[in-house]
Amino acid sequence: MDYKKCMLFSFFIGCVFFITACSDQGKSNENNTFYIELVNFNHDSLKQNLSEKLFGKVSFYTNNTIEILSENYLDKDYPDMHFFKNISALPNDIKPETRKIRIEFEGTYTADSISYSLQKYAYRNNQWKKTSDMGFIKATNTYFRAKQFSVDQYGKQISKNVVEYSYN
Repeated sequence: MDYKKCMLFSFFIGCVFFITACSDQGKSNENNTFYIELVNFNHDSLKQNLSEKLFGKVSFYTNNTIEILSENYLDKDYPDMHFFKNISALPNDIKPETRKIRIEFEGTYTADSISYSLQKYAYRNNQWKKTSDMGFIKATNTYFRAKQFSVDQYGKQISKNVVEYSYN
C-alpha cells in the first residue's frame, strides 16, 4: 500500500512539474520586452512590412551576430533574448521600467530613401521618460527596380537598426 501511495505522489509531482514547465514556455521575459511605437507612418505597406519583421519576434546574440526568430520557434527561455511587441499590446496598467522604442518618420517617403529617428523610453513616475535618442537615420534603396523592392528593403534596414538599438 505504501508503494502505491509513493508512486501516486511521484506521478502527481511529475504532472505538476510538467504543467508548470509547459505553461512557462509561452510567457516572454518581461524584463527584456521592448514595445515598438510607430509614429508618422503614412505608408501602409511599409507599416505592415515593418510590423511583420518586428512584432512577435525575439532576438539574441550568437557568435557576435544578431539572430532574429519568431517566438513560435523557441523551445527554451534564454534570459538575454529581447522580445518585440506592438505598443498597442501594452496593458492599461503599465509597470514601472517598461521600455519602448519609438520609430518616428520624418519627411516624405520616396522609392530611393526614407528618414526616421529612434528613441528609447522607460515608464517612470506614471509617464514615459526618454532615456536615449539615436537621432535621424536614412534608409536607402539601391535596387534598380526601386519602387518594387523599396518597402521590403526599408523594412529590413529599420528592423535591423531597432534590434541593434535594443542592445545598446
